[in-house]
Amino acid sequence: MTIRYRFILFWLCFGAWSIQAQVNYRHFITAGRIDLSENRNTEAIRNFNIAIQAKPDQFEGWFYRGIAKFSLSDFSGSLSDFSETIRLHPLYARAYHYRGIVNDRLANYYDARADFRKAIGIDPYNADLFVAAGATDMHLGHYRSAVENYDLALLINPKFSAAWLNRGIAHILLGDTLRALNDFDLAVRHDHFDPEGWARRGMLRAETGDTDGALSDLNEAIRLDSQNPALFFQRAKVRLLAGDTLAALNDFEEVNVRDTRNALTYFNRALIHSQLRQYPEAKALYEEVIKINPANIYSYFNLGLVNYELKNYNQSEENFSRCIELFPAFVGVYINRSLVRKALHDKNGAEADYQAAMQLIQKLNQTDEAPEKLFSRYADSAYFDRVMALEADFVSGEVTQQRPQFRNIEIEPFGPFIIGVQSPETNDRPANTYNEPLLEQLNHLMPKGLRLCYRMIGSAMTEVETSQWQIPDHLPPSLTALLAGIQEQSRMNHSRSIEYYQLIADTDEIEPAAGINESVALFQKEMAQSVEQQHIRNITIHQGNNPAIQHDRNENIRPELSKAFERIASAKKHAPENAMIWYNQAYLQLQQGDFQQAIDALSNALRFDPDFGEAYYNRALTLLYVGENKLACTDLGKAGEKGIEEAYAVIRKFCQSKRP
Repeated sequence: MTIRYRFILFWLCFGAWSIQAQVNYRHFITAGRIDLSENRNTEAIRNFNIAIQAKPDQFEGWFYRGIAKFSLSDFSGSLSDFSETIRLHPLYARAYHYRGIVNDRLANYYDARADFRKAIGIDPYNADLFVAAGATDMHLGHYRSAVENYDLALLINPKFSAAWLNRGIAHILLGDTLRALNDFDLAVRHDHFDPEGWARRGMLRAETGDTDGALSDLNEAIRLDSQNPALFFQRAKVRLLAGDTLAALNDFEEVNVRDTRNALTYFNRALIHSQLRQYPEAKALYEEVIKINPANIYSYFNLGLVNYELKNYNQSEENFSRCIELFPAFVGVYINRSLVRKALHDKNGAEADYQAAMQLIQKLNQTDEAPEKLFSRYADSAYFDRVMALEADFVSGEVTQQRPQFRNIEIEPFGPFIIGVQSPETNDRPANTYNEPLLEQLNHLMPKGLRLCYRMIGSAMTEVETSQWQIPDHLPPSLTALLAGIQEQSRMNHSRSIEYYQLIADTDEIEPAAGINESVALFQKEMAQSVEQQHIRNITIHQGNNPAIQHDRNENIRPELSKAFERIASAKKHAPENAMIWYNQAYLQLQQGDFQQAIDALSNALRFDPDFGEAYYNRALTLLYVGENKLACTDLGKAGEKGIEEAYAVIRKFCQSKRP
């Protein structure tokens, strides 16, 4: 009986092997490629799975399955398949090229650059490789290096429209408008059918005052891509510049037909209707903005103005009250609510708002002018014609070099801090003399020759490849994961660093350090992707007769920082008195326009470390933005005392050379 069972088992195994051997490998590879060319990516993966099962040592199945996974946004799976392709075929340039694109999409920029360098070493006359490398350089802020890569691409292929277009964008980011315009001219000349070339040139022409040329270019872009809301948005802006308000309004309406959740466009339409005294239309549009963005101060403010004009005084009072809840230091709201309460015959409420406004005005101004005069000035500027910018981004919209909330004062806050490795080869700038129990505890765990310090991400972001220190063997797993995460983060491999930080258990003693760094890595990754959508022509993978590199129209939304906030909140639970955690939380809040919350968080950072100069400086800039100049100048003086040299330039500009 035993012999019989063994005989049956042998034939079952032999039969399975025979079936596998009989699979027509080439048939499934061909079928999968046909599926790929027709965008049937899930069917393609099924065919490639069978091919891989039949011949796992052949690279083609892995390579094409990687493309299919990329097309389905499975970037981790795509990365794995391209890595296996490279293992099986180490000299296949396309595999390095495509893995570089995936690493770029995952915000692993150091790895992306390494892949592109390897691909160029194998295939140095492939212009696509230099364009891809240039895009990664732009993500890193290395715009001159990007231009050099695009120059090489154009040396190989002078008619490569994507290279001209990307080089033009790089020249814009370098502030060279004339060269950018010339590049866009050549991009359009070599590819008349790419709407982005026309749109980019149109936007730049508008910035230089050539509204007729801008309209002509944007009209052509819309003719080529009539479903793209960003094109109508840009044309509306140009029409406003040209003074054609009704045509601009029509274009903004076309944006919302195609993108029903674009808050900025509803806001702009509401402003135009308000200026035309079409208050019912403006009211409906402001309400639409609030549905999408319930915490937007400016929509409540302007809705309050519109309801006042419509004599909806109760609603107007509610709008202004909500505005005060969101931003208690907004003087203009108290002034306007005081006027509304007068209309409602609420004398006590009106007087209370008047007094609140007077107190804020006196607090914010260093002048000896009579308070009533100041009240009049604030009332004039804050009354019904006040126009404020919505704190929102329109993807593919206007190119800006600074975060919107700091554009008015033309000064940037200091960036967040991470825990980095300070070795003899590095010259990290610590947060002054900042030291606290978490850092001391971590340094007790560190091997000889390596020490942890706080460092601002600005230095880590520009020196991508400086971290060549080695992680010693035989360390505890959590410390190894922390050091690996630090190393990858310093290289701008954001996704890889996040993976390492997530290996550290919530109960581990070094979890707060992982939380600090991971929250910043999540922020860096999100912001890099946001910059890509606003400025940089995305690089992607294609099959068939399409070019290997073209614009990927990913209609994404403004930067989403909820994961970064969640991670820093988790770290704060473990280390509630860590000043760096509060400081970094404030920085994230500044990026979202939550100024009052940012001021509170920075105040907590200073409560736990009164010598934290960067916290004084950032709180000062935030106070300047909300108009509290006297308090801001006091903070700037403190920041200067703590060694922040940048504070004195701001004092000269905003504090009339007087130290409060």
